[in-house]
Amino acid sequence: MVGSVNRVVLLGTVGKYGATLSYAPSGSACCKFMLLCVEKTVEHKHFTTAIPCEIYGRRAEAISADLAPGQVVLYEGKISRKKRGEQWEFSVAGFDVTLLQAPALQEV
Repeated sequence: MVGSVNRVVLLGTVGKYGATLSYAPSGSACCKFMLLCVEKTVEHKHFTTAIPCEIYGRRAEAISADLAPGQVVLYEGKISRKKRGEQWEFSVAGFDVTLLQAPALQEV
């Protein structure tokens, strides 16, 4: 059998809705947010990929208040999938989130 590695490291910004904290019936905390990764092509066009991310447990409770929209973060996790109805949904289940800078203030 061939070995494999399921590890993801992403650098991006928290989406415009920020993070939501919820609790499973077992009492485990879950923090969900969209991570936006912007790519620039050789034609200088920008493409944004929105990646659904989740963190579970004590780390979810600790980080959920700090994840503001526009916050730049380094996110480490693994690709996971869940079945929703008839389709499979992919997301990234996290091990750790590192805050890199404060969110940018919007000019009036």
